Amino acid sequence: MANDLELIDVHKKFGDFVAVHGVSVAIPQGEFFSFLGPSGCGKTTILRMISGFIDPTSGAIKLAGRDLNGIGPNKRPTALIFQNLALFPLMSVADNIGYGLMVRGVSSAERRKVVERMLELIALRGYGDKRIDELSGGQKQRVAIARALAVEPKVLLLDEPLSALDLKLRQHMRQELRAIQRSTGVTFIYITHDQGEALAMSDRVAVMSQGRIEQVGPSAEVYNQPQTAFVASFVGENNAIAGKVAASEYGYAVLDTPFGRLRAANPRNVAAGEAALLFVRPERVRLAAPGANGADNVVESQVLDGVFEGPVANILLANEGQQRPITVSLSNDGNTPRVARGERRRITFSPDDAILLPPASRPVAEAMPAEARA
Repeated sequence: MANDLELIDVHKKFGDFVAVHGVSVAIPQGEFFSFLGPSGCGKTTILRMISGFIDPTSGAIKLAGRDLNGIGPNKRPTALIFQNLALFPLMSVADNIGYGLMVRGVSSAERRKVVERMLELIALRGYGDKRIDELSGGQKQRVAIARALAVEPKVLLLDEPLSALDLKLRQHMRQELRAIQRSTGVTFIYITHDQGEALAMSDRVAVMSQGRIEQVGPSAEVYNQPQTAFVASFVGENNAIAGKVAASEYGYAVLDTPFGRLRAANPRNVAAGEAALLFVRPERVRLAAPGANGADNVVESQVLDGVFEGPVANILLANEGQQRPITVSLSNDGNTPRVARGERRRITFSPDDAILLPPASRPVAEAMPAEARA
C-alpha cells in the first residue's frame, strides 16, 4: 500500500555493538502494531529511528513511499509519546494539548477547536483548565495521547507509556488506547516488553530478540503457532520439555524426554537424532482420566505445589532429569480437583496442542551502550 510505513533491511550500530540487525517489516496505514521483546532487544532503538531522533546505520525507513532519511523529528509526520509522558506541569491541560499546534503557528481560535475535539476524544471534556498535577495517572496518559494526536500525525509512536501504571489502570488504558486508535484511524506503533499489552491491543505483533525480528503476525498466531523457541518461551507461559527426536513423519515427531516418549506437531521438520524442545501451554495440559494409559502423551509425575490464582489453579509437577517443572493450569469452575505435595498424578495433552522446535540461545544484553538499552 502507498501509505505503509516500511523498514527495509534496517541496521543500527553503536560503536562495535549492533543493536538492530537487518529488520524489514511493512506496517499498513491504520494498523495497531507492536514491537514486543525483552530489554535490550532493539525495539526502542527502532522507535527512535522511525521518529528521527537517531539515524539508521544502513537500510531505509519509508512512509508513503517517501524515504525519511535525513528528515529531522520535527519535520516528520510522526509523534512520539515517551515513557515519562513529558507533559508541561506549569501549563493547563488545554495548553499542553495545543502546544504542538502553537509551535506550528496555528491560530488560537483554531487551536481551541482542536483542543475541544481532543478533549472529547479522550473523554476529558471540561478538563481544559485543570493543571497537570490535578490529574490521575490515567488522565495524564490520555492528555499525552491527545497532545500527540492534535498535530495530526500519520504515525503515533508509543514507548511503553503504561509501564508506570498499576495493573488495573494498565488494563483499563489498554481498552482506552485501542478505542482511540480505532476512532482516529492513525497508525499506532507500540513498544512493550509486556506480552499481555501487545497481545490484547495489537492487530499484529513483531517479537524481537537480540536486534532481530523472530516472528511477525496476529496476536493469536504468535501465541498459538510460535515459529522459534524464543517466541514460544517469551510470549505467554509455556512448558518446555527438552529431548531428542526419535522419529519424524507426517508433520509430527516423537521426542525422547525425561517424561518418556512424547508426540507433538513438527512444523519445522526437526529430523530424527536432533535435539529439540517440546512446547505445550499450561492451559492445554489436563489431569489424565482413569484408564488413559493408551492415549498419546500421558505422563506420571510428582506434584511439587499447587498455586491458586483465582480464575485458575496451577499445579506444578516435576520429574527426575527435567530441569523445570511442568505447569498445569485448570480453570476455576468450582470443581477444580485438590492436589497434595508429593502425590503422584498423571497428566495428558494432545499432540496437536504441542509444538516441536529447535532449541535457541537466550538473548543477552551484556556490553550494551546506554543509548541502546531498550
